[in-house]
Amino acid sequence: MKVNVTNQDGWKRVLDIELPKDKVEAEFDSTYKKYQSKAKISGFRPGKAPLEVVKSHYKEQIFGDVLESLLVRGYQEALDQTQLRPIGSPVVKDIQFEPGLPLKFTAEVEVQPEITVKDYKGIPLVKKVEEVKDEQVDQTIEYLREKNAELRPVEREAQEKDIVIVDFEESFPENNQIKKEKFENQMLELSEKTLLKDFLTNLVGLKIGEEKNFEITYPDNYPNPQLAGQKVSYRVKVKEIKEKILPFLNDDFAKTVGNFQTLLELRLKVRENIQKSLEQETEKELKNELAAKIVEKNDFTVPEVMLNSYLDYVVQEVKRRHPEADEKEIRERNKAGGLARIKWEFIFHQIARQEKIQASQADLDERIKQFASAYNLAEDQARQYLSSEKRIRDLQDSIIEEKVLDFLLKEAKIKEEKEVKLLQKLT
Repeated sequence: MKVNVTNQDGWKRVLDIELPKDKVEAEFDSTYKKYQSKAKISGFRPGKAPLEVVKSHYKEQIFGDVLESLLVRGYQEALDQTQLRPIGSPVVKDIQFEPGLPLKFTAEVEVQPEITVKDYKGIPLVKKVEEVKDEQVDQTIEYLREKNAELRPVEREAQEKDIVIVDFEESFPENNQIKKEKFENQMLELSEKTLLKDFLTNLVGLKIGEEKNFEITYPDNYPNPQLAGQKVSYRVKVKEIKEKILPFLNDDFAKTVGNFQTLLELRLKVRENIQKSLEQETEKELKNELAAKIVEKNDFTVPEVMLNSYLDYVVQEVKRRHPEADEKEIRERNKAGGLARIKWEFIFHQIARQEKIQASQADLDERIKQFASAYNLAEDQARQYLSSEKRIRDLQDSIIEEKVLDFLLKEAKIKEEKEVKLLQKLT
């Protein structure tokens, strides 16, 4: 078999392939016999029709089967011969195919980028060291008070910070029609943290059993695109009103929250957890900066088919949640991020090869245990869920990426920069 490879822009390759006449004839002979053994032709017993009759009767089907078989086989043999690693399916064109002659065709395909990563050690980074502020501890303690509050039914008008149980109907225009949706027994906290101000204002002051109709215009940047910029009509009925009774901040409160004997112990633990969270966030930011700098130093062209595949997936996921979203806008908004992610995927795998970083069986076992714990599963259940080849491969990739980033962080030149507090003297 003859194969000639022409390099085009980026990672596109054109394969001119020629299968010899004897392979074409052998494929025709094999296909003739297969058809003859199963042929059902009027005037002959099944499988007993003469070969010439079979050739004439099934001419078009045989021709199509032989061509399809030879194209698949020829393309695969061409890949084996050239050691190319394709991405996606080829575009086959310029087919020259006649019985008794060699088969000639062209296959256009994009291949896996072949890169060597350099300058990835000693990357300069600035690590911002942030101390936990008393206000952060206070906010967390207040959250715990809210979470452990007693909800006491009341018979008065609804006030801010109350919890109300309501039924409501929502009406808004969609596709030149009025769409209505009903919701029952919805628990709402009367707070600007959770509700739009206009919605909150209309609910405050209502009593149990009272109904109210009102309209709200949602801001253009509202997270739910179905409601963003829309004028929505509501019909609300209050069924219950509950007052939040916050626990006192004392040692007894600390004991109810967890294994703490005093409020001071609780505050110290909260501070420790916030500090850990800040450190984890700082490390995550450093790793993201590391990856971006290494991609910038080792830039290369991303195969078009890989970017399109990535964007197709993003469009599918966004459309699943928001069917009305514009596909062109989704693709444009996610293109830069997609390019960066694909480049980083190739780069961290190449660094892993260069530094002989691998995912061991022990690493996989530990990750499976973490998965089981996170989703409250038995370890056997977690193993079964993650047993498919793709999920195992995804786990391995995740472990390798984490190890590569840890390695790069150790090799980086990190300068710590403490957060500066400006203190004003009162005189």
